[in-house]
Amino acid sequence: MTYSMSKSDFLFLAVLATLPIQLNKFFWPSHSFVLGLPIDYRAITVYLSDLAIFAYLAIFVLENWRSLPKIYKDAKTIIWILALFNLYLFFTSLLISYQPFPALWFTLKIFEFSLTSIAASVTFSKKNLHGVIRHVITFSVLWQSALVIWQFVFQRTLGLWILGERTFDSSTTAIAHAQILGHQLLRPYGTFPHPNVAAAFFVISAIILSSLKLSKRITRVQIFSLLVPVVATLLTFSKSAILAIVLAGLIMRGSAKNLLFGLVFLAIIAVGSLKSVSDFQLATIAERLMLSQASLDITKVNPLFGVGSGNFILELSKLNLFSLAEIRLLQPVHNVFLLILAENGIIGLLLFVSFLLVIARQITTKPKVAIFIVILVFASLDHFLWTLQQGQLLFWLSAGYILSNQKN
Repeated sequence: MTYSMSKSDFLFLAVLATLPIQLNKFFWPSHSFVLGLPIDYRAITVYLSDLAIFAYLAIFVLENWRSLPKIYKDAKTIIWILALFNLYLFFTSLLISYQPFPALWFTLKIFEFSLTSIAASVTFSKKNLHGVIRHVITFSVLWQSALVIWQFVFQRTLGLWILGERTFDSSTTAIAHAQILGHQLLRPYGTFPHPNVAAAFFVISAIILSSLKLSKRITRVQIFSLLVPVVATLLTFSKSAILAIVLAGLIMRGSAKNLLFGLVFLAIIAVGSLKSVSDFQLATIAERLMLSQASLDITKVNPLFGVGSGNFILELSKLNLFSLAEIRLLQPVHNVFLLILAENGIIGLLLFVSFLLVIARQITTKPKVAIFIVILVFASLDHFLWTLQQGQLLFWLSAGYILSNQKN
């Protein structure tokens, strides 16, 4: 039996297809500069995926106008939590934020992604759409994996600016490198802003693909589409992604006993690897610890309401912190929870945690458990799920997937 897609279904596929594409336009108003340096976290940026999202949401509302009361009834709790969180961000941006404009822009983005998450939960629930969703994700994973492998082998980018690929090679400064046997290697980015974001895309996509099997018989194509992103993930040298892969695998295929054994094994490996930590890795760890302490110091400025969304780096600049390489630290803390605490205060963090708890209550399958745990891993070890467009879209689409009625 054939299935006729609605316009909003087609546009949802467009949202999924544009997620890996970093094509964007930056605008640099005066507030986006800190100490005279342009900070992309504070810039106004419009992505190709934003256009797909706006079209999807508009058509979704028009097509489901009469069904909106039912959608609200089915997702009442999550809608109320998101409404409270968005209203809180809006009013604190106007009344509390040290610089309102970047805070308001960030709030607008969170509102956009909140609506996307709710709409995506409805679209993900359409079982007849699972096949084409799988094909779109598989295609994105395969071309992105091929690009990552190419970048690693040749140690430079391919020049696909139309897809948002930045131009650099292994000798370029201020990009991510890995130290392997005394050699400095380029960590491949794909078309993402950082290798860690690319790795998160591969891990989350692989979990969703494993849950959207079209039949009980696993084909060679399905095995290939799951193994290739694992290889690409390993080439990004993302430690958080490797941890996420192991945990996801234990959750998807193992029992609680195996999961506990796996966690103990990971702990032993982690402790044992401390003896072989390089100076470069020690510097990275020290930098992250400094940023974590700085986030707590910034929280003390206004513990209840925070300093305002997007204002962490502005406040960080006042602390005059430098890395071991004598580079000024002007980046978010690598922990979503600490970042929200500093920017949005205790109230903002409580609302965000409440949102996560409501999502956790909707978990009905092992793939959803795996995605939730993976999200927590990345949120605890990095900031991109909250600060970067593609990371944000990964987070909110993952939330929509968990909230859906997808039962496979």
